[in-house]
Amino acid sequence: MDSAYAIPEFEVPAGLRLPRRATCPEARVLARERAAEVRAAVALLPARCAELVGALLDEPTTDYGELAARLRMPRGSIGPTRSRCLSCLRRRLAPLSAL
Repeated sequence: MDSAYAIPEFEVPAGLRLPRRATCPEARVLARERAAEVRAAVALLPARCAELVGALLDEPTTDYGELAARLRMPRGSIGPTRSRCLSCLRRRLAPLSAL
């Protein structure tokens, strides 16, 4: 894997906390609810963004070459597209973080 093109771990939009390991039943329920909210927001993104962000959520360590081939996108457009898509996702999730 070319580390220059490795995708960093999925970035959780600002203000939305997704615990990595929920230790009590209430925390696990909240984590599942938050994950469902993120997935629902991803589904509302434009198709290209939903596909890219969904792939990042499913396999956050996939490198850009593999991701570009799977999504039929130029390798050089993955990073900029990812950035725009995550910005759009943050805007969609902003009302939830205010709750």
